[in-house]
Amino acid sequence: MSLPTPAVVAFDRLAPDYDALASGETFSHQRRLSHAAFAAWVPAGSRVLEIGCGSGLDTEYFARAGLRVTACDPSPEMVARTLRRLAAVPGSARSDVVACGLEHLPDLLPALAGDEGFDVLVSNFGALNCVECLAPLGRLAASHLRPGGAVLIGLMGRWCAWEVMYFSATGRRGLARRRRTTPALVPVAGVEVPTFYHRVADVGRALGPGLHLRAVRGLGIVVPPPYLEPRWRQVPVPLRRAAVGLDRLVSPLPGLNRLGDHVLTRWVKRRSADA
Repeated sequence: MSLPTPAVVAFDRLAPDYDALASGETFSHQRRLSHAAFAAWVPAGSRVLEIGCGSGLDTEYFARAGLRVTACDPSPEMVARTLRRLAAVPGSARSDVVACGLEHLPDLLPALAGDEGFDVLVSNFGALNCVECLAPLGRLAASHLRPGGAVLIGLMGRWCAWEVMYFSATGRRGLARRRRTTPALVPVAGVEVPTFYHRVADVGRALGPGLHLRAVRGLGIVVPPPYLEPRWRQVPVPLRRAAVGLDRLVSPLPGLNRLGDHVLTRWVKRRSADA
């Protein structure tokens, strides 16, 4: 049996505290932006495959929307929390959660999901930043995503404007450049986790020519990253509210939409008639 990766060890340790960390104002704002995008991009009745579900915050969102969800995460502790979260959602018995990462999912999925296929593949809030090779994502889209279906990927962006400005202003230029060094060792729950800052183009290459980029949203362009939550709380409430509103407005704007703490992209699979 292989040893758990640093990412699995880290997120197993982080699992008891993850929801509290994710409940801060900055992180909650980014989650609301992503859920607004999902509401527009995910049709009613869709069958969803979620990769890297964490503690199940997005899984719960999809289940409460009446969608059928198959979710996975390589952290057993995160999977346990997702299962407990779903137990409180009416109708969530149609959802499946399994302890598995992207690299093993193409081999396990036929037994989990059969031949029915999915309408949406989603991975949000940097789950795939813990994965070096995105090639399995392309295999999943080719074999399990229905024609006309969508792939929704939320990654920690290569260029976070807030992070560059903050670390440069505080004299930590190495940290200001860390997202351009891949992999970077990022401390998570006392573990140095190799983190891969994939470009949008890297996702496109993994998905292949059968999927086309339709939308890009920046999450956290004007509002700072969640690790700056204590400093953010020192800003007067009216200014914070104005920043949240401005962040929502600039989120889809070309030239700015790739400068957020996270970048959310939507890719659509060709229908056979379009091929």
